[in-house]
Amino acid sequence: MKFFTFATSPYARKVRMMLDLKGVAYEPVERCYSIDRKQDLCAANARAEVPTLVLDNGRAIADSTIICEYIEETHPVPPLFPKDPYQRARMRAIEDLCDRAFDATMYGYWLAVVRSEAPESDAMKAAAQGEFATLLARLESELGERQYLCGEFSVADLAAICYVPGAAAMGIDLKKYPALAGWFERMREIGAVRADLDRVRAAMPSIENLKHEFEGPDGRVHWRDSRLEWPVRHGFIEFVAREFRAGKMMFPPDGA
Repeated sequence: MKFFTFATSPYARKVRMMLDLKGVAYEPVERCYSIDRKQDLCAANARAEVPTLVLDNGRAIADSTIICEYIEETHPVPPLFPKDPYQRARMRAIEDLCDRAFDATMYGYWLAVVRSEAPESDAMKAAAQGEFATLLARLESELGERQYLCGEFSVADLAAICYVPGAAAMGIDLKKYPALAGWFERMREIGAVRADLDRVRAAMPSIENLKHEFEGPDGRVHWRDSRLEWPVRHGFIEFVAREFRAGKMMFPPDGA
């Protein structure tokens, strides 16, 4: 199988950890269409997004949640979906919380850093820090006294580990969430998770600067769904309008 991934994409990271935990053989192909404009990803996925899994027969599967479900069904050992139906529902809800709320909040924070000259920059960072702290408290509550978010180690944990370490970079002390801090230490002991965190650290020095991580060769930033909702919901409508009027926004499957 060919797996289109990107070292800093939380969606691709979640899937890659799942593949590694299950011992599934795959060929990783590093891509970020909004930055590199390489057409092989476009050919495999009309939205030109990672993760995209191309099977040996040439058929492709996109969207991290859908790919995880496919992997669980085709490679059920070790299980990464809880046995109990209610816990499976909780797993999906926590994964969605990470994929939407955590992702949008972190994206909003780092975009404000990239657009530091914008008059809304400081307010955007403050809003993101406040919301991220609220989301961490939500995970702390979901975890409770469990070792893992749904009792059994699951995709919920893989989704969360892609965001929780970002607290430090946003100036949030994880020690304020003792259950979550303990969970983080347990997660770091898992080989596939440790390898993922190492890949992220190794990728960062190769990125010229944070602006390059966001902007493509034409200066546009890749937007979509909850990432666009976040600044609007927080009242940063003029920021979005300026980005749009300046031609700095692109949406999948918008290309070159």
